[in-house]
Amino acid sequence: MSVGKKSNIFNEISPLLTFDTDWAPDYVIDYVSEKLEKLKIKATWFITHDSPSIRKLGKNSLFEIGLHPNFANNSTQGNNVNDILKNLKEIVPKAESIRTHGLLQSSEIFLKFKEFGIKNDVSILLHEESFLKPHYSKYFQITRFPYFWEDDVEMVTRNWKNIEKYFSISGLKIFDFHPIHIFLNSDTMEKYDELKQMGYPKIEQKLMSKFRNKSIGVNTFFDNLILKLSNSKSHTIKDISRIFDMQRIKEEK
Repeated sequence: MSVGKKSNIFNEISPLLTFDTDWAPDYVIDYVSEKLEKLKIKATWFITHDSPSIRKLGKNSLFEIGLHPNFANNSTQGNNVNDILKNLKEIVPKAESIRTHGLLQSSEIFLKFKEFGIKNDVSILLHEESFLKPHYSKYFQITRFPYFWEDDVEMVTRNWKNIEKYFSISGLKIFDFHPIHIFLNSDTMEKYDELKQMGYPKIEQKLMSKFRNKSIGVNTFFDNLILKLSNSKSHTIKDISRIFDMQRIKEEK
């Protein structure tokens, strides 16, 4: 099979939704997950912590639960790479997919992934690039999935209206949202940064709601995107990993 034909497989797959929970309160996670459940859209959630709503996500057949480890020096998830992965795996023992917080990565980190049963990494952001496709690393024994859109990056251009633009891009199309920005309908990082100074994520829903952007923002874009996705078959990262593995094994024969 030629490289061109490989790309066509991912042209035919609808855009994928992924979420970095980033310690969001349960009411924020519920706000987003209920939108997806209503339209029966699959998604991959990269979790940072344990909570009732996180556990609820894990019981929903629409959702894949992956890990979102913070390997920075000030991490609340553990004191080193091994402990952080161990602690997150205790929350989601069957997790196969990962996106690192801040996209922090190194050879040491990737070699650890195999020890913890991680098969898929989604820590490469190639903003609005076309012809993207997965890549299998024989050395790390992991499949890398580049993603092409992230809500906080999009706040620079604020292109919240042109959904069709993203569907017309050739290749793999993975979106990355943060539930808090959907809840706040963020248009800039200003209100979110203000909330962090006030003690986010421990702020109650009533107060948090007062910080919502009432014009066009992330939630506007998200609602339009999922409405369009509801008309096609949706996938998780694990789903397309299986498709890619079958293709790769077939070509190696």
